[in-house]
Amino acid sequence: MNLASAALAALVATSLALPSDSLPSAVYHAPATARPGRGPTALPLLKGSTLDLQELEIITVTLPAGQANRPPLAGAEALLIVQDGQLAATLHDSTKTLGPGGVLLAMAGDQPALRNATAASVRYWQLRFRAVDGADAPRGQAAGGAFMRDWPAFRLTKTDKGETRPVFDRPSSMFPRFDVHATVLNAGRASHPPHTHRAEEIILMTQGRGQILIDKTAYPAAAGDVVLLRANVPHAFTNTSQAPVGYFAIQWHSKAE
Repeated sequence: MNLASAALAALVATSLALPSDSLPSAVYHAPATARPGRGPTALPLLKGSTLDLQELEIITVTLPAGQANRPPLAGAEALLIVQDGQLAATLHDSTKTLGPGGVLLAMAGDQPALRNATAASVRYWQLRFRAVDGADAPRGQAAGGAFMRDWPAFRLTKTDKGETRPVFDRPSSMFPRFDVHATVLNAGRASHPPHTHRAEEIILMTQGRGQILIDKTAYPAAAGDVVLLRANVPHAFTNTSQAPVGYFAIQWHSKAE
């Protein structure tokens, strides 16, 4: 592990002293922008457990110009989504440059190598998952293993509400089914009427602002925020602004369903 990665690992270990018991359905607001530094900087969004997750951890990482990083995943499955900049990601001898909206899914046991080869900082979300059911590495490999794709490669479908882009819907090392898609809602539009489902879900806000109904209470949510929705909690998202709103919808399914 290089010095930058060691520093990031230490920062994650010390700065994520958040409650490790059950995480409630809520809007977890974006942390303040990290001050420029010489090495990677990690800022916590949430850390804890849910019905189907022994551990869920979400951080934002800023990688300065010319810096490299090997995320300390410690056997967890990880989903990385680029917020700003251009991130060069290498996994299993395959390298891709991921811009804003680009996605990397690392199976449990994978070790991606990340590098910022540009003159500007790169910022990305890092989500780590440990399922209550445990890891199933052969299942993840049989489904295709690690996944990397840049934003322009996702298939775009126009709808009366805005846009949708399927990212992936497949088994993984932690889940029998892992489903991610990206949505853009036009001004004043709602994603769905209030509804429930057994699968837990994250709404990761990428642009704009709107309002998320959780049970019977509406909360504001804006770019950089993360919304956690627990199993069978009524919810609905509405774009209450005059501009488009974008987000990733992330659902994981367990053997208990």
